[in-house]
Amino acid sequence: MSVNDKEIKLTIAKLIEIAYSSNKGLTTSIMLDVGTAKLTVDSRGNSILSGKVGVVTFSGKDAIEELGLQVKRVAVSFKKEGSGSVSYTATLHLGLISTSIKGSFNIEELLLSCSGLLCIVARRIKGRPAYIEEQLAKAMGK
Repeated sequence: MSVNDKEIKLTIAKLIEIAYSSNKGLTTSIMLDVGTAKLTVDSRGNSILSGKVGVVTFSGKDAIEELGLQVKRVAVSFKKEGSGSVSYTATLHLGLISTSIKGSFNIEELLLSCSGLLCIVARRIKGRPAYIEEQLAKAMGK
């Protein structure tokens, strides 16, 4: 099974969304802080979002499992570009092969795209509605 760039971007958005629901204040500070941030996920879904202002730990297992691949490690580096724009480089280590993508998104749009009560409930239900997936994909620049 192969994975495409859109699926990787959507997974990154979901991981940020999970970090936000774990600790929205610190996640927002990390992502909006001038400078860089890093997101790492191991094969068990243990995830860390870190920046100059702190560290958020959370489980990204569900987001990684949705890819349908045996992921060994995910590493994403973020850099604030100004006016809410964040660029990133993501690498997925899939055993013997790795795949990388680059992109950018508006962090404020991403964090606001699905932070209401309906989205919190939808996240807890397996197979969330397609419109939520579309919102996240739109925020990540499809």
